[in-house]
Amino acid sequence: MAATALSGCTDCGGGGGTGGNDAGNPTADGGGNTDGGGNTDGGGGNTDGGGEPDGGGPTLGTLAITPTGPILAVTGSTGVTQQFKVTGTFSDGHTEDVTGQATFSIDDTRLGLFGGGSMFTSSTTVGGNSTVRARIGTISVSTPITVRLEQKVSDSSSGSAGLPSDPGSKFGGAADPDASHKPKIVYPNNGVMVPPNLGQLEIHFLPNNASTTLFELAFTNAITDVRVYLRCYMPSGVALPTGVTRGCIYTPEDKVWKFLAESNRGRLDQVKLTVRATDDSGSGLVAVSAPIALQFARAEIKGALYYWTTSGGTGVMRYDFAGTGTQTANAVLKASNISTSVGCVGCHALSRNGKKLVAEVNGQNDGRLGLVDLSTHDPSKAANVPLAQSGSKLSNFESWNPDATRFVGAYADSGATRYNLMLFNGDTSAYESEIANTGTKTNPANHPDWSLDGNTIAYMSMGIAGTNQRSYKGSIKMVTADTGGAWSAPVTVVPAQSGRNRYYPAIAPDSSFLVYNESDCLISSPPDAPLTTSTDSHTNCNSDTDPSARLWAAKLEANATRVELAKANQSGPLDSTPHLTNSYPKWSPFVTRGNNGDTSRLMWVTFSSSRNYGLRMPAASSSSENHMTTLLWMAAVDPDKLAQGLDPSYPAFALPFQDLNTSNHIAQWAQYLVSNGCSTDTEACGAGVGTCCNGLQCVQKNQDPPIPCDVSGACLCQPIPTCAPSFEKCSAAQPCCDGTSCVDDSTGGACSGSSCTCKPPCSGVNQTCGGTSACCDGLSCVPGSGTSNTCQIILK
Repeated sequence: MAATALSGCTDCGGGGGTGGNDAGNPTADGGGNTDGGGNTDGGGGNTDGGGEPDGGGPTLGTLAITPTGPILAVTGSTGVTQQFKVTGTFSDGHTEDVTGQATFSIDDTRLGLFGGGSMFTSSTTVGGNSTVRARIGTISVSTPITVRLEQKVSDSSSGSAGLPSDPGSKFGGAADPDASHKPKIVYPNNGVMVPPNLGQLEIHFLPNNASTTLFELAFTNAITDVRVYLRCYMPSGVALPTGVTRGCIYTPEDKVWKFLAESNRGRLDQVKLTVRATDDSGSGLVAVSAPIALQFARAEIKGALYYWTTSGGTGVMRYDFAGTGTQTANAVLKASNISTSVGCVGCHALSRNGKKLVAEVNGQNDGRLGLVDLSTHDPSKAANVPLAQSGSKLSNFESWNPDATRFVGAYADSGATRYNLMLFNGDTSAYESEIANTGTKTNPANHPDWSLDGNTIAYMSMGIAGTNQRSYKGSIKMVTADTGGAWSAPVTVVPAQSGRNRYYPAIAPDSSFLVYNESDCLISSPPDAPLTTSTDSHTNCNSDTDPSARLWAAKLEANATRVELAKANQSGPLDSTPHLTNSYPKWSPFVTRGNNGDTSRLMWVTFSSSRNYGLRMPAASSSSENHMTTLLWMAAVDPDKLAQGLDPSYPAFALPFQDLNTSNHIAQWAQYLVSNGCSTDTEACGAGVGTCCNGLQCVQKNQDPPIPCDVSGACLCQPIPTCAPSFEKCSAAQPCCDGTSCVDDSTGGACSGSSCTCKPPCSGVNQTCGGTSACCDGLSCVPGSGTSNTCQIILK
C-alpha cells in the first residue's frame, strides 16, 4: 500500500492526523465515517510532498507500510504484538527504511495501542477491524488491521463444577450421526438484536441426549471465536416445561459478555451461536446444534423503565438503564403509598423527563388518580401520595405532553360524563378541556398516546362500548395540534373491522408512525381452540390481555397500510400456540444510530407477552381473561424498513431484571430516572445546587461544545453526548467518534484549550485541509472559494 505525494497548494502543510483517537469510540452512536476517515481500508492522508531538505537533495515522495492487512489472533490474557515497517521512496528513485521517522496510530484504540514506536499491542478483550496509519510530515500511508478474539472460557458457575482441565480437547470424537441427539437452542430466537449494555442474555438449550455431559457454546464470526465450556444445569427454582426432561440455561459472565458485545456492537455481520455436546472421555461422539444468529446494537439503551407488576401486592416498579454498576428493579409506587386506602395502583403514565408519574387506583370503574413528583417522592414512606382533586373520578389511561405541563386522559366507566379525550393540568390533575369529536357515549375515546414532538395524539375509538379496560371492535384514530391550542378533527389511521379489536396505540419516538395491538375474536380458551360462534364482543378480544393480541405498525396518516411486527410477534421453539398475548406496546424515547450505515436508525419497543421465556414458563394465572401471566419483552425496530412496507422488527428478548414469577406489563419509559432531587435536562447543577440524574452531565452554560462544570450558578445539566462527528467541535465533555481525534485548533495537538475540532486521520473530497489536516491518498489540498482549503482530486 503506497501513498503518492501529489502537487497542489503550497500552504497545506502540517501533520496528516494526530496519532490516534484521543476520546472517540468508533462503535458509539452518532457521527459517521467521512471519506477517507473512520474504519476504511486503504489510503492515508496526503498533501504536497514532504519538503526539500537542505542542499536540494532528493525529497520523500511515497510511503509503503508492511505488513499489509495483518490479522492478529488473541488468545488468553496477553496481547498480541505486531511490528510495522515503513519504507519511503524518494524523488531520485531510491528507497530506504524510514520507520524511525514515522508516527503510528490506529483509528479504533479499543483494539490496542502503539507504545510510542512502530510496535502495536492488541487488546485482549475487544476484537474488530480498524486502520493502522503511519505519517511523516504531510505524507501518510495506511493498512487495514483485524484483531480476532479466539478466547476459551470454562464456565465459573457452580452448575459447571468438575469441568476437565482442557475441556476443548474433549471434542475430538466423530460426528454423532443420530439427528435426534443434536442439541437444540430454544432461547433466544434466531436473528435477535440486543443492546450492548443488556448484560444478562440467557442461552437456553436442550441437550437431547442423556449420555452427553460436556457442552461447548461457540460464538463465531470474522472477528470472534469465543468458546464457553459448561455442564448442563438449570438455575435454582426453575421448573422444566411440560414434556421436557432435561434442559440447560447459561448466563454469560461479565468477561464473556464484553468479548461478545464490545467487539460486535454496531457490526452488520451477525454472531453465529452453535452448541456442541459430547462426554468427558475425549473419544465420544460429538453432536452439533443448528446455529442461531445474534446481533449487537451500536448504541447502548438509556432511560428509565417503569412497569406494573402483580408481585408483592401489585405496584409500579422501575429500572434505570443509564445507571452504573449492578442495577435492580425497585418499587416506586404501591397501594400503601396512597394516603387514602386503596386496593391497588396499576395503569400509569410517565412524563418524558421522568419527573412526574400519574397512576390510576383500583382498576376499572374507579378513575381516581395519584399524581407523584418523582424528584421528591420517597417510596419507603406510607400514605404520602394524596388522591388528585379530592379523589374525583378523572381518568383510567393517560399520556403526557413533551414538557410535562399537561396530560391527556380518557374515562368511560361508571359515572362517566365526558367521553372525549380530556386534558388535565400536569401540576394539579385539574380537568382543563376536552378534545372535541373524539368520543361519544356510544363510541368513547380510550388509550391515548401523545407524540414526543407534541403534535399528535393517537387513541382507540371503541366500536362497541365497554369499560376503558375492556372494550371492543376498536379503531385507531389521531388528532393533530392546530394553532392556538386547538386540535384537528379526528383522522382514522386504522379502521374498525368485524372480528377484530384494535387498541393501545403507541407513537414511535420520531413521531412518524405508531404500533398498536390487534386481537382476533375467533379464538377461545384454551387459546388454540376455535369458537363455534363468532362475536365482536367476545372476552378474548376485549383489549384486556387478549391471548391473540399481536403487534402491528402503521404510519400516522389516514387509512394507513398495516404492517405486522411479525418477528417481534414470533413464538419460540417451545411455545405450543401462536397466541402469545403480545400486548401493551411502549417505546423507549430515544432514536439511536443503527448498524446499517451512517444514516440508519434504530428504536426499541417493549411489550408484555405470555410466551415461554425459553425453558422458563410464565406462571399460571387465576384471571378469567387469560390463563397465563405475562412478562416484559423488548424488540429492536428499524423504522426505515416500515417506509418500504417491510416488517421493521427483530425477534424479541425477555427483560432479565423483572420478577419472573409474577405478571408484568405496561412498561412506560422516561428519558431519565429522577430521584433524590437530581436535576434533569437544562436544570441547574454544580456546587451547592445538586447533581444531574443518570444519563446527564453538568456543564458550563452557553458553551459549545459543552465543558465540564462545578461552579455554583454557572452550570446546567445536558445529555451526555455519545460522540461528535468529523469537523465538529469537541471537548472532554463531547468526545469524538469514528476514528477521529479531538485536536486543539491552536496547537494541532491533543485538545487542551477551549477551541477543539474532531479531525479524521486524513480529509476526503471537499473536506478542509491544511494546518493539522492532510488529504487522503489521491487528493491534494487546494485553495477554496472562501478562507478554507479543501481536498480535491487533481487530474494528471
